[in-house]
Amino acid sequence: MQHDLKWLFTAPYSRGELEKEIKMAEAIIETEGTAYPDSSFEDGYIAALNFVLGNEQSSMREEFDALIAEGKLNGQTP
Repeated sequence: MQHDLKWLFTAPYSRGELEKEIKMAEAIIETEGTAYPDSSFEDGYIAALNFVLGNEQSSMREEFDALIAEGKLNGQTP
């Protein structure tokens, strides 16, 4: 296996923003079990890496906001 040179990576999100994403995902799991029952672990892994790379927007925000609108999170904030 060939080893590529490694470089420092700067994420397009702050540590705090990434921690909010984790909190939103945890709240969804506690409330719904999962927002993506047809997705595999690998699908989630790919989505997470694409989010951190800035290739995709948050998939948690929309689901989290929907749960708040439905009154299922009792005014929680990420």
